[in-house]
Amino acid sequence: MRASPVLSSLPPALQDALWSASQVSPGRQRVCATGFAALDHELPGGGWPTHALTELLQPWPAPREPLAEWRLLSPGLSRQAGPGQALVFVGPPLMPHLPGLQQAGVPAAHLTWVRADTPQERLWTTEQLLKGPGAARELAGLVSWLPQADAAQVRRLQTWALQCDAPVFIVRPAQVAQQSSAAPLRLRLELQAPGQLRIDILKRKGPVLASPLRLHAWPPGLAHWQHKAPAPIEQPVRAPQPTPIPTAIPTPAVPLMPTWPADSTTPTAAFAASSSLSSHALVLADPLRD
Repeated sequence: MRASPVLSSLPPALQDALWSASQVSPGRQRVCATGFAALDHELPGGGWPTHALTELLQPWPAPREPLAEWRLLSPGLSRQAGPGQALVFVGPPLMPHLPGLQQAGVPAAHLTWVRADTPQERLWTTEQLLKGPGAARELAGLVSWLPQADAAQVRRLQTWALQCDAPVFIVRPAQVAQQSSAAPLRLRLELQAPGQLRIDILKRKGPVLASPLRLHAWPPGLAHWQHKAPAPIEQPVRAPQPTPIPTAIPTPAVPLMPTWPADSTTPTAAFAASSSLSSHALVLADPLRD
């Protein structure tokens, strides 16, 4: 779509900061491909932005549950690390699985895991990495888990991310989706059926995305299973039941449940007295004998 005459008449610096609300911003900053063509098509510039903060929101998992952000980020981050650069993960809820990341193409030599247990440690570490002199050259990507960060802290991180020439992600709970955020790009993600990732783009430089994206995000080594139909479940073969033989012997009518007067016998005694009749009634009602 052509740019409006008003935007075209502005200085280049202002054109980079403005965009038409009816179309996705083309973006002037460098972007990094996500590894999903459908997602690249919906993101400003066609990939993960640099010099900006990207916020990933998801249902905050209980321990030992799979985390969807690894499925989303691994394809793109595997292509980012160059010589002398590092992919840094700050405070993930579970220890990163090195063999799985290597299988996804992420080189082990470029991985840095920062163990930060408290919210203050995670926030301080993230700020120092963005403010440091290596943010423009030595960072290939930064992912930080900040479930307790508030709006003011996110705004401060966005300010520091402006000087970072690498994609910067913060992972927060989906419950904060209704709160304001300074991050230019906000995505809500959820791992649904095996190998399927649902993406809702909550905020971007462009129009609202009406329907969610559904991406095939199988782990490496299991992607071939998405092309296989599940095998039919075999039903057990049952032997034919014998035809019941009618009998001419009259059977006395026996009640299935014993009854007793309220003033004559206790329930325990009445049940014991009629136990033989009850057993006989159960035999007559046995479905294997009908």
